[in-house]
Amino acid sequence: MLFWEGMTEFRAIPELAGFRARKPLLVTEVDVVDPASGSVSTGQDILMAEGRVVRVGAALRDPEAEVLPGAGLVALPGFWDMHVHTFDEATLPKFLARGVTGIRHMGAAPVHAQWQAKLHGGDWQAPRMVFASPILDGPRPTRPGSIAVTTAEDAKAAVARSVADGAEFLKVYSGLPAEAYAAIAASGVPFAGHVPFEVPIETAALSGQHSVEHLDGLALGTSSREAEIRRGLSTLDPSDPAAMFAEFGRLNHLAATTHDPARLAALCHVFLERGTWHVPTLAVLHAKSTVGTPDFPLTPYLPDIEPALRPAWSRVGSWSAGTGEREVFEHSLHLVRELHRAGVPLLAGTDTFVPGHSLHDELGLLVRAGLTPLEALRTATVAPARFLGAGNRFGAIAPGMTADLVLLQANPLDDIANTRTVRTVILGGAVLG
Repeated sequence: MLFWEGMTEFRAIPELAGFRARKPLLVTEVDVVDPASGSVSTGQDILMAEGRVVRVGAALRDPEAEVLPGAGLVALPGFWDMHVHTFDEATLPKFLARGVTGIRHMGAAPVHAQWQAKLHGGDWQAPRMVFASPILDGPRPTRPGSIAVTTAEDAKAAVARSVADGAEFLKVYSGLPAEAYAAIAASGVPFAGHVPFEVPIETAALSGQHSVEHLDGLALGTSSREAEIRRGLSTLDPSDPAAMFAEFGRLNHLAATTHDPARLAALCHVFLERGTWHVPTLAVLHAKSTVGTPDFPLTPYLPDIEPALRPAWSRVGSWSAGTGEREVFEHSLHLVRELHRAGVPLLAGTDTFVPGHSLHDELGLLVRAGLTPLEALRTATVAPARFLGAGNRFGAIAPGMTADLVLLQANPLDDIANTRTVRTVILGGAVLG
């Protein structure tokens, strides 16, 4: 049985519009991987036209098609990064160059309205995108551009504003009061994001939060000292960010080191029953746990980091992660392993640190957590399609599917690191140069 069977589906995103080629394309003699089944069909031709896959088989012909020889290459559906923060248009080609043909924005900015319009224009070579609302946070937001929400009435107004501005789902955040969170959950608009400090993760799942980011609230919800840690969270002061994050780190470490497996098992049952997905963003947690060490993965890629995030990560040489961060990361690997063993569905997401590149880091870390290469591939292909209600258009290379493909030089079923061997990216049936 596939890991998502029986899960509640996310509301279908109506368009997922984007670029499509004007001329047919024929890729010849390529090995095609089906991430759903894990099967590999060797020596296949793939004919694409008008942005869709038309046929997959042997010895296909179309006199009108551009021909791309694919012998020795491995074809997969384009990858999705399901947790992205990017506001600079110059980053978008970097996603595509690394095989990421779809992204889910996790916090709206004014530029995103322009991007939505350009996507629907149809001639823009950019990843397909799904757009959140601005971050809906508590009365003292910690992120620029957030909407401050205190009461249920504030929440209803924020929801109405977000929907009117084109948000396809709502992004909830850590500081939301429980009353406001409940009003958002009752709005009927899909919502995802952090689990607020005032809201137990079980309540978030029962309220219909469709994805939990960063394993947020999970270490807390499975700690034998949850009540004590919650009291500490209630005293965090956003007016002093340095002190707040230091105390939050201490409480997070306490949660990680007081884990109760029975509590996790009970929560997994709730997640399965309610269709709650998780986006672990292990790449972020790994970076935080390795700063100041030779294992820190971002140093060679600082020029590619989203400009708004680059200054902070450029200063990593002046500080280092403590033992607590490393233990939190190792505990996160354990939580992902246990979620997966229980059948709770996972999505690959990165928080964007290095556009495109970090997605490959995330897949490798999911394998480190205990997934097979095939299972990790699913988190970036068929699982996003299923989550978005677009399984009839994305996540496979088959007739009628959107023609977003990645051609690799080696098979990632043999080694997940082979997802990095991108030779060619095809978007909407067009080869990207």
